Amino acid sequence: MNMRNILKMAAAFLVLLTAGCSKEYLNPVPQTSLSDLSVFDNKDRIVAQVNGMYSAVKAGWYLGGRYQSVADMRGDNFIPLSNNAYVNFNTWNHLEISATMEVNDIWNQIYASVNTVNVFLDGLKSNWESGKLAGIISEEEYNQFTSEALTLRAMCYFDLTRLYAKPYIQGNGENLGVPLRVKAEKSAEGNDLARSTVAEVYAQVLSDLNAAEPLAIANYGSDDLNTTRIHKNTIIALKTRVLLTKCDWAGAVSESAKIVPASAPFVAPSGVPNALSTNWSAIWTNNTTKESIFSLPNTDINNGGGQSAITWYFSSESGESVYLVATSPVYAAMDPTDIRRSSMDVLVPGGSDPDQYFLTKYTHFTTLSDWCPVIRYAEILLSRAEALVRSGGSVTQEAVDLLNAVRTRAFPTGAFTLASFATPADFYSAVLQERNFEFLGEGMRSFDLMRLGLDIPAKEGLTMGNIGAIPASSAAYYWPIPSGELSLNKLCVP
Repeated sequence: MNMRNILKMAAAFLVLLTAGCSKEYLNPVPQTSLSDLSVFDNKDRIVAQVNGMYSAVKAGWYLGGRYQSVADMRGDNFIPLSNNAYVNFNTWNHLEISATMEVNDIWNQIYASVNTVNVFLDGLKSNWESGKLAGIISEEEYNQFTSEALTLRAMCYFDLTRLYAKPYIQGNGENLGVPLRVKAEKSAEGNDLARSTVAEVYAQVLSDLNAAEPLAIANYGSDDLNTTRIHKNTIIALKTRVLLTKCDWAGAVSESAKIVPASAPFVAPSGVPNALSTNWSAIWTNNTTKESIFSLPNTDINNGGGQSAITWYFSSESGESVYLVATSPVYAAMDPTDIRRSSMDVLVPGGSDPDQYFLTKYTHFTTLSDWCPVIRYAEILLSRAEALVRSGGSVTQEAVDLLNAVRTRAFPTGAFTLASFATPADFYSAVLQERNFEFLGEGMRSFDLMRLGLDIPAKEGLTMGNIGAIPASSAAYYWPIPSGELSLNKLCVP
């Protein structure tokens, strides 16, 4: 992201942080030096900055809704109701170019989030090492704040690379990734920065997560905080996702073992006792179940906002959302007794088009207060199941049990046995399909295809037209570097 936009967003955050301090408005200080002068003066201001980091990633143009929606719209499950470009019609059509709105705005928001983290990390470390925070925060709090910042930065760079670069499996990470900014930017001086390779970005992501894990709190003692703030299990879960996406199967097995026991019941053995909810529907009526390892909270006055909120895309009430039809690959493949299918809303029964089915995961369209799921325990179980088979080369009972734990929760009569899988390839197909059933509307589908180098399938769009398949070798397989970045960063190449 260019420094002009970063500084505008940073300045807006600092103004909000100091609102109500009349003396500071009577005697203002330069915005770019405000952090150094005052925002580490007391614990409340430090905590406000921590909250600011979470607010940055929760913005509508990132994990408040837009990122998940484009990830699903690039896949083969949904059809848009509208050709409005603002609700990702170009993304659904695979017509993204460098100047496309979402290509630029998602990039800008994620890099703004990165810089919010970098500015905080820089100020926190320098003030701590100089002794200025003595008596203001404890060493445990310093470590925890550092771990949260490092984890959020890792999440940002991982998500950037998944969307704007070739997947790791292509070229073993040697293709160009994104510019890797790990220093606080308070001027345009560091604007020009070349793209790192995909492998280099992944190395930074894992370095941040490995540094964060021993610093992190194990359990906040509060369901709300254990869901919305980063703890050890959050970091382990994110590392499992990264390693699986990197095709480091042994690494994913080793990492997931920290929070997934070798046999049922599958409950995290330390830290937060993360586990599957016994009732699939309960995940969406209770935001703080033990299944939610990390979610971003929304309220009626604090959410992704309008057409960027996650509810806007998947609710039947918006009029410009996305839906499934009975002939869609995912819906047609789901058993009628699977609660994930039977609980979907039908907006248009019959008629000239097939029935339009909408997800019921997000229901608060009036208030846009549905929380945004980022990582669930179900994902870690399925990731471990896949990694076990890919690393060992054969289907094991443990892998089948992990798959069944997620599957039979929603589809009780659908249990697999070892005999269900003649080859490991059969198991891979079953896991990929289960992930597609389980994580509809959570931003998984296209990234699952891409991490394995699979083509993005063709889509039957009915009144919106049909969309051809996107081969893994196509330039449309991943997003282009935004025009805004290319125009201002002289070292960044398309």
